[in-house]
Amino acid sequence: MQRPMLLPLFAAALLAGCETAPRAGADTRAQVVEVLRERQALRDGHPELHPALRAGVTAQEMEAGRLVQGECAEPDATRPLGLRWTGVTALLPAGTAAASLAPGSVIEVRDPRPAWPVRPGGPPPAHLHGGFAGSAAGTADAARTPTLCHAAGLPGSVWRVRLRGAVPGWMHPFAQAGLQRLEAFSDDDFRAGRVLRLACQLKVVDGGDWYAPVWIARAPEGLPLRVGDVVRLRAGAEAQSKDAGPAAEVLARDSSASAPGGNAVVRCR
Repeated sequence: MQRPMLLPLFAAALLAGCETAPRAGADTRAQVVEVLRERQALRDGHPELHPALRAGVTAQEMEAGRLVQGECAEPDATRPLGLRWTGVTALLPAGTAAASLAPGSVIEVRDPRPAWPVRPGGPPPAHLHGGFAGSAAGTADAARTPTLCHAAGLPGSVWRVRLRGAVPGWMHPFAQAGLQRLEAFSDDDFRAGRVLRLACQLKVVDGGDWYAPVWIARAPEGLPLRVGDVVRLRAGAEAQSKDAGPAAEVLARDSSASAPGGNAVVRCR
């Protein structure tokens, strides 16, 4: 009759070997894994959707399957195969079902723009959003060839994009939270190299796998940091989560700990 107690006891023993991520507001130790100097380079919370959200696309429109995404290519000798790929989203008119546009079909998108203005001399944006301008005619037989963004005979403001499909509605809260985390940083923060991606390691199962929570945080003025540095961090909303805040905050360099090297990062505590 005592056997049913074995499972809870086993679970308790297993969980005893686990560590949980620091809660927002708790102090922990973390390691700098990236110094972000371009707003466009901050990959957090589905950045491919940030241009659409900043253009006003709503959760209801996404849930209705009206936001579609695709990609097109532009010649670039510095990239593999001589092509640079750009992701593009477009909002279908009300009453237009994304199911009527098969994956692989080509649409025309008017005036696609990034989420933020591109810095002069900065890298081209990887993600754009524009207005749906209709299906492209005469492209059904070109499925195996790259779709070039700029086609002959079209105005420069009209792009051709090969569809992947509708954006799932469940992505909205993650993308919206990531956008809010990103907008907490100023352009000066990026220029000064004060926006950091940080991580630390937690033991998930005793003797088993590891988990590394990640935060995007601002370093204090006058504290230059580089990849590999270990810091004291006030934890905040984790990257890729549905939590918009509070933002994580770097408190100070931690000279008592050293980076483990390789692909590992420092233990959280």
